[in-house]
Amino acid sequence: MKYRNSQTDISLRKWFSNDYSHAHLRNIEISHGSIRGLTSCSIPIDFPIMAIAGKNGSGKSTTLALACCAYHNSKDGFKANNRKQSYYTFADFFVQHKNEGLSKTIHIKYFFAHDNWRTSPESPEKKAIKYQFRYKSQGGKWNEYASRIKRNAVFIGIERIVPHSEKSQSKSYCRYFTTGEPKGWEESLGEIVGYILNKKYEEIKIASHSKYKLPLAKVNGVTFSGFNMGAGENALFEIFSTIYSSPEGSLIVIDEIELGLHIEAQARFIRKLKEICLERKTQIICTTHSSEIFDYLPEDARVFIEKVSNKTIATTGYSSSYAFSKLSAENSKELCILVEDDVAQKLITLALPNELRSRVNTEIIGSASALSVQLASSFKISDSKTTIALFDGDQKSKEKANCTFAQNTLEIKDEKFKEWFSANISYLPGDNWPEAWILESSKQSIDNLSETFKIDAEALLDIIEYGLQAGKHNEFFEIGKHLNLPRDEVLYLFCLNIAQYHIANLEDIINLIRNQLEQ
Repeated sequence: MKYRNSQTDISLRKWFSNDYSHAHLRNIEISHGSIRGLTSCSIPIDFPIMAIAGKNGSGKSTTLALACCAYHNSKDGFKANNRKQSYYTFADFFVQHKNEGLSKTIHIKYFFAHDNWRTSPESPEKKAIKYQFRYKSQGGKWNEYASRIKRNAVFIGIERIVPHSEKSQSKSYCRYFTTGEPKGWEESLGEIVGYILNKKYEEIKIASHSKYKLPLAKVNGVTFSGFNMGAGENALFEIFSTIYSSPEGSLIVIDEIELGLHIEAQARFIRKLKEICLERKTQIICTTHSSEIFDYLPEDARVFIEKVSNKTIATTGYSSSYAFSKLSAENSKELCILVEDDVAQKLITLALPNELRSRVNTEIIGSASALSVQLASSFKISDSKTTIALFDGDQKSKEKANCTFAQNTLEIKDEKFKEWFSANISYLPGDNWPEAWILESSKQSIDNLSETFKIDAEALLDIIEYGLQAGKHNEFFEIGKHLNLPRDEVLYLFCLNIAQYHIANLEDIINLIRNQLEQ
């Protein structure tokens, strides 16, 4: 299913794409060498919350460390309670044992949306997206930390879920934690955490001692501390109190963001995280092992990192189902069919004869660019299983661009690739996105469809028009409202109608699948 942007998503994207005053990180590019397994690659950042998924060792944690090291800060700048410095260096994250070999030369480009660049005749814009260059020669040191753009950056690691009762420092200082003057955001903190965990906090305080802090909460007249909170509750207080404590416009980097939270809480967590990002102009970069976290974020906020022939590939736009299926065991079907969304998946699955359907696996990828890259990766690794890609009809005019994008992303030099790419793709019928084609085609068999939905044909035609006017990818939601049925059931019945009465339009795709299986 295509992700439906909320009004908060729209507001976040508009703000983030136009904000140059907080020097947001917009891309991390390793242009030469490798660092802790992360090879030359480009990681775009197009949304103020970015979640990174991938297999262990793919480079997720390394990406977080690189993000923290993008910025410098003044000595009196904000620093987390467990930090002596107000900024991070590579030495904070990349530590080597004496027996490990010296890391080779590394070049990193950090791209920022900044409004105070130093100008020159060649680059006169003060307000622009430009990059700073960090490098280290083999055995040498990283260049000029102090020249980095100034911004508050905070790293929140997985130690946040360790109960205070198991932290030696917390137990040692349990009698010394005291509450100071209120910060002014404690009530908001309680409302946010209470909403996520479905609790009603009467009062929230943050006690502290030295560089350590401890949440205190009152529920039903009883006060309890972080010593008697669950891991998820402690983690939420840690994350949101850090965001409120940090100056507006900070970068917050979070490892395994969903730790300690059940699935239902994860949905509410991301909802509140979006709201506070917009409120405090905060940028968040995190890693996740949760498909639900991907589900609750727009497609351009999801990054999947993987290794293809020892090269790191960072792809945005993957569906959560496909991204996390790649983390599990491979399927044993003879043919893998890649499609953009669940509309294409449902249409193809219902159109195929059972003898073909039993031999294929249809995977939802997400965007057309992600589809192109994933198809190309099967060429790159000489995958023993055949893979084909079925693009939406509106991608026909973009075939050359999609092929070139995949070729450049995976650095494929083989002259046979373009011919192979063309031979292993096809397009859904029509020149628009599939929902529009399905609805227009269904008008031709309206009598049969009206019997299915038990509604007058003329009334159903009116409902189809309402669907077409609802906007791209919103059609079946709108039709479902009028038919008093869930969107997925409406989609299924419309696709079944196509498979029964308009199958001729899908014969080219069916023949491609049959030919691939017979090779």
